[in-house]
Amino acid sequence: MEFLLNYENFVLKVKPEIFEDDMYLPVNTIMEVMVQSADFSAFVTMDIAIKDLVQFAFDLTQIYKTLSGEARIEEPYGTHMFISFAGDGKGHVTVKGHLNDSRNEHILEFQNAIDQTCLKKFAFDLFNTYKKL
Repeated sequence: MEFLLNYENFVLKVKPEIFEDDMYLPVNTIMEVMVQSADFSAFVTMDIAIKDLVQFAFDLTQIYKTLSGEARIEEPYGTHMFISFAGDGKGHVTVKGHLNDSRNEHILEFQNAIDQTCLKKFAFDLFNTYKKL
């Protein structure tokens, strides 16, 4: 299942694939990530834990509800790719990230400001899909 956030000159798509046989391992999910920030874009895969994805989705719903806080998803090792959202308490959310290929030859660092209202569908769809894991 794919989840999409689209706001003005910023697009984020995530597509997690959970490996249930590996649920006991610290990394049990591969998440495809596509980011388009203005004229720059990247497509990468991140190795994450499904429980971290659930926490990230929950934190996103809290930013939507309270307008403040932070949500962050990152690889626990390696090149430390991450995506983070931070609410400013006034309805604006800063989205930052660091993505790179497996050889670390190509890097996309981005920062965008989005409106809190566009976060609702992305955050709640992601959370409601995986909250029982």
